[in-house]
Amino acid sequence: MTAWAGICPLIMLERKCGLVELGDRVLPEKESSRGLRSGQMLECFALLSAMGGECYEDMEILRGDAGLAAVLGYTPPASETARQWLDKFHDESLMAGRPLQGSFLPPESKHLAGLEELNRRVIWSYIQTVMPPSWQIPESQWKACGVGEPGKDGKPIPWVTLDIDAHLVETHKEGARPCYDGYTAFQPMVVTWAETGLILADEFREGNVPASVGTLKLVNKAHAVLPLGSWRIRIRSDSAAYEQDNLDEWNQKHWEFAVSADMTPQLKGDIEALPPDAWQPWREKIKKETEVIREWAEVAYVPSKKTEKKDSKPNRYVAIRIRSRQRELFSDGSSVRYFAVVSNRWDIEGQELLEWHRGKAGTVEQSHDILKNELGAGVYPSGKHGTNAAWLRIQVITHNLLQLLKKVALPEEYATAKPKRLRFAIFTQFGQVVRHAGRVLLRIANEAWKKLIGPGQQKIGGMVLDTC
Repeated sequence: MTAWAGICPLIMLERKCGLVELGDRVLPEKESSRGLRSGQMLECFALLSAMGGECYEDMEILRGDAGLAAVLGYTPPASETARQWLDKFHDESLMAGRPLQGSFLPPESKHLAGLEELNRRVIWSYIQTVMPPSWQIPESQWKACGVGEPGKDGKPIPWVTLDIDAHLVETHKEGARPCYDGYTAFQPMVVTWAETGLILADEFREGNVPASVGTLKLVNKAHAVLPLGSWRIRIRSDSAAYEQDNLDEWNQKHWEFAVSADMTPQLKGDIEALPPDAWQPWREKIKKETEVIREWAEVAYVPSKKTEKKDSKPNRYVAIRIRSRQRELFSDGSSVRYFAVVSNRWDIEGQELLEWHRGKAGTVEQSHDILKNELGAGVYPSGKHGTNAAWLRIQVITHNLLQLLKKVALPEEYATAKPKRLRFAIFTQFGQVVRHAGRVLLRIANEAWKKLIGPGQQKIGGMVLDTC
């Protein structure tokens, strides 16, 4: 018997996507012919995360479930075996340049690159099964389906909004470095595809590695995950991406962006010099009395550049001014606060641009919340960089698998469900494994089978994927 009979559609989805076979090819090779293959180890780690496990020891719960083992076709690994396998993702030679003080971002091991290939497979499976070909979408539905204006061939081109952000995870692991808030932490960084909720790229980092380091490389990695084709790229980020090289490259690629600007003395001076009539009142969708007065204004600001091309177009700066309605001072002693966003989008008015930029709070920050509080990325298992990087990437793969599961196999009411709800409502279904006439059967409560498990497995079975 098993209390996890509802996990069957997720197991079926992993195998439909070919993750077990691909894992055998790109993940750490086995040292002997005995035991589980690498693809099966990955499958167990993804199930562990989806079912709420947060450490190696939790693998023993899976291992002790004979019903789950019958469904899988093998017994999950012991916790020590799981630890040894995950440690293979760490390559100590790549840490040779780590300084005693200061930040360090090592290159990824070949096995971590293998996990990236597995994440790519999940993302491509999502695109093939969830996103209809653009030529099949009626023009009236272009906006709802997340596609832009037609390209040269007259077909609409999908938007890909890349939201970039890092988050802190406090830790007491030996050798951990202090973050900007003073405590020891890790600071992973992810790039989320806003229209789908998928995480396209991730990077495990020590707490003292600034979020501004390697931003361009990570964004390019996220873009490279997408299949070849026409995509309209948009980028949203906080000030970590506010580097002239980043903005210049995105302009050259004709990628649209909105990035929080550093409030330099020059920029603040230009904002403060704006005439009173330059400021526009912030329009609230719902009229309500607030403690602050919020306004926005266009700023004719051009930062100094080391090199300036003759045909380069200046970026757009939009400022926000916040004043206390009661004329009280803010906690920093100021009476007025200023913020600014730099963008190359001129197609919308100022407040709409600012609201679009702020929309990343509902995408990439939600990804952080899911990884840290719903999956296993709130607790890292090791003091080894590569091991923790693999743990993070497995959480990302699990997150993307659940996004795909909700789209292709579950009823609409679960479209926005987080992992905790999926465990409560879907995965924790009681089942009895029965062997009959040479077959292994799983008996599940009739209503659960009719409404959830059965239809879900039928839909997954009908998926047509090009796994090349």
